[in-house]
Amino acid sequence: MNELARLQNTVAILNTTVSQQQLRISQQDSKIAAIEKTVDDGSTYTIWGRKACPASATTLYSGYAAGGNNGHSGSAAESLCLPPDPEFNRTKITDGAGHATIYGAEYWSQHFFSPNGEDVPCSVCHSKSSAVLMIPGRNSCYHGWKPEYYGYLASGHYTDAGASSYICIDINPENLNGGEHGVHGRNFYPVIVQCQPLQCPPYHQNYPLTCVVCSK
Repeated sequence: MNELARLQNTVAILNTTVSQQQLRISQQDSKIAAIEKTVDDGSTYTIWGRKACPASATTLYSGYAAGGNNGHSGSAAESLCLPPDPEFNRTKITDGAGHATIYGAEYWSQHFFSPNGEDVPCSVCHSKSSAVLMIPGRNSCYHGWKPEYYGYLASGHYTDAGASSYICIDINPENLNGGEHGVHGRNFYPVIVQCQPLQCPPYHQNYPLTCVVCSK
């Protein structure tokens, strides 16, 4: 009987151990599922020219469009949406030319805003959709995608020394209050079609390109 009791006790201990391991595995599976949900739970994009995001998205912050100076050959190409509440780790740098620079962005064409030189707002948005795509040359999305916003394609001037990238400025652009400086920093111009070698048709010479930001 003593041997039987010992075996029964061992079996009970093993059953308890198995139950504990199953609980740990279940907890780990829950953690993994939560992480995967966090990774897949939506996406972010920037809307250029607006102080808030569309109703289909949540505004993470609204700030100031900025980038490298269009006239500087070493400028970074991409534009940034700077937040309104910057944090700094140290005071100003005074070591001569050993630095990069960033400037506020301005509309530099009445195609976007009149008069020229108005400062450009921007907003960083969170969409519940898992994918976001900017399509140049369209003002509507393809089947299966829904529009977040649409407008006109913009970039730096074609004669600028500094590199620039294409962004999509909202069809109804706003400006920042008190932002008419007319300083040549990061300036946005409409992007117009140049035929040969671009296929015309379907494109047309000197037409400004539209753009749409789509999600699914």
